[in-house]
Amino acid sequence: MAFAPLLAIGAFACELETEDCVEIGKWELSLGVGAGIRTNPLEATPDIPLFLIPEVNYNGERFFIQNLDFGFILWESETQQLNLLATPSYDQVYFHRWSPSNFFIDSNGFATTGKGSTDDEDLPVIDTGGDKELIAPGFKDVQTRQLRNRRMAGLGGIEYSVTTTLVDLQLQYVTDFTGVHDGDEVRVALAKYWSTGRHQISASVGAIWQSSEVINYYYGVTGPEADLRGTYSTDAVLTPVARVEWNYQMTERWDLRFLANYRQLPDEISASPLINDNKVITVFIGGVYHF
Repeated sequence: MAFAPLLAIGAFACELETEDCVEIGKWELSLGVGAGIRTNPLEATPDIPLFLIPEVNYNGERFFIQNLDFGFILWESETQQLNLLATPSYDQVYFHRWSPSNFFIDSNGFATTGKGSTDDEDLPVIDTGGDKELIAPGFKDVQTRQLRNRRMAGLGGIEYSVTTTLVDLQLQYVTDFTGVHDGDEVRVALAKYWSTGRHQISASVGAIWQSSEVINYYYGVTGPEADLRGTYSTDAVLTPVARVEWNYQMTERWDLRFLANYRQLPDEISASPLINDNKVITVFIGGVYHF
């Protein structure tokens, strides 16, 4: 997952733009154009192509936006920051091709606030005596069982980050405030940054703990959608993630960019009848234009 995924640790805001901070009140808009893919672990479901990758960032005195993440700074020092955070869920990206998290891959990988789109226009509806059951893309061509719609959840909570000379640490606790699955997540990441000349490299490793409510909502199988393999439910899980990114500044407006993100699915997820792989790999290479 990203944290798209993956957890990226942003620089602290400051009044003057320097090497280690960003200008207060400045919008940063860019668009990545290239070729990439996010593998889809869902059974009989195609991988997700990545061609256009938008980025939106804003840093105010207290309020900030990082793609799909919205935050408010409660307290900060030269090396630490404590924020209120609203961010999207992530796991619905495998079920909905047009989920926003499939475009803003640099987000923490969790969806916009609110209950999100039900994608009714994209999914076929099966008449089951008045109740609407949705078949996820990919299953419709190879299976007849009816799958409920996995919706995007809005998550809110606390984020703490600290910068040291060796490594940066980021910790989040978020909970569903939209009533989609009523689950909780805890995310932790360690990141390291290098910069030399026109080259910038970052690498991070981390883990995401998700409660059983989250996992069973997205990967569980209920009675109405079970086939011969039966229903499925499980406990909370811990998912390791890793990410590496390289940027090369070609001109004032254009960067060359490569990123790779790896998510190792725990046994509790990969054992679901909906899943046929135990990992998710996201790769993108292309140019980034800064407006």
